[in-house]
Amino acid sequence: MNKKYWINVLLSVLFAAIPLSACAEKNTIVATIPVGVNPDGLAITPDSRFAYVVNNNNYNISNQDSVTVIDLKKNIVKETIYSSTFNEPFRIAITPDGKKAYIANSDGTTLSIIDTKMNKVIGTIDGFDGPSGIVITTNGQFAYVNNYGGSQGVGSGNGRTVSVVDLNKNLIVDTIIVDLAPAALAISPQGKYVYVINYVNGNPDTGTMSIIEIKTNTVIDTVPGFFGPFGIAITPNGKYAYVTNFGSNNFTPIGSTVSVVKLFHHPKIVATIDVGIQPSGIAISPNGHHAYVSNYNTLYAGPGFTNLTPGEGTMNIIDISKNKVIPPIIALGQSPNTVTLSPNGKFAYVTNYISNTVDVINLHSSK
Repeated sequence: MNKKYWINVLLSVLFAAIPLSACAEKNTIVATIPVGVNPDGLAITPDSRFAYVVNNNNYNISNQDSVTVIDLKKNIVKETIYSSTFNEPFRIAITPDGKKAYIANSDGTTLSIIDTKMNKVIGTIDGFDGPSGIVITTNGQFAYVNNYGGSQGVGSGNGRTVSVVDLNKNLIVDTIIVDLAPAALAISPQGKYVYVINYVNGNPDTGTMSIIEIKTNTVIDTVPGFFGPFGIAITPNGKYAYVTNFGSNNFTPIGSTVSVVKLFHHPKIVATIDVGIQPSGIAISPNGHHAYVSNYNTLYAGPGFTNLTPGEGTMNIIDISKNKVIPPIIALGQSPNTVTLSPNGKFAYVTNYISNTVDVINLHSSK
């Protein structure tokens, strides 16, 4: 065998040992990870080692409400957590020290608490009504949970409160009234405000944003003009919010825009950006240069809201300096739902609700 042969063999071995993500082109999918049934919220540990994915199990398959733990170094499933406390888990937040994860059970009245060292549920906090979102303050002492409404309370979409939770006592210590059907929320980078987007009835221009001052736990302003708002992200400087307008829960009419909200000095919508069909998840890069939007693109193909059919899921990239979509459009799995960025901004993780997968997207060229 000649020298050239052995060089080729050696090169093949070396390249095989290098993870795909280490030599991937920018804005390409480098892994697709099978998870549980109807993955929804995803949170990454502060050390960037693991992602926790809540599997909503909207089909109500027995014993399939779960949380999948992903090893982010290898992009493989480490383990799956099952618990009788889960009830259509929808969103998740991890404490700043990484020791606990809190799961919002959207068809129940509780948060489930996971010890991330043991990866076991160690308790619950009760008193919510269809909790559909959770954020934790920068000091890790409090959580804010939006109550969308659930089957055990006022009914889906009929809630209008945000609960304040003392995480040291595991108790609800305050309740804040917002507009109808609070769908998601985000906390300002400086930790002074919580921004709540309210779905209301899903018709154009009826959705709102409630701005809560954390110091007083009061709503200090309300921004109107959204269309079935679903996801929200705040720029690192805290000056702007980007909100996805999903549209009607009945999938008609559908939304296809992102609203840009100026947050200081008379908050208001200052720009509207056209994206794909049913924008759902959104995340902003740590440097504040780009926003990444997942487009759900799942419509009813039959009469009378029957035959729910997913099309090609996509991701749009927004240049924040210009508030314009830039290429490429990234093809994703079916019904891409939430977008979460790694703390260093190098990767995006997208949950595909119908595909039961998580797409890993390399955002920085590593060549």
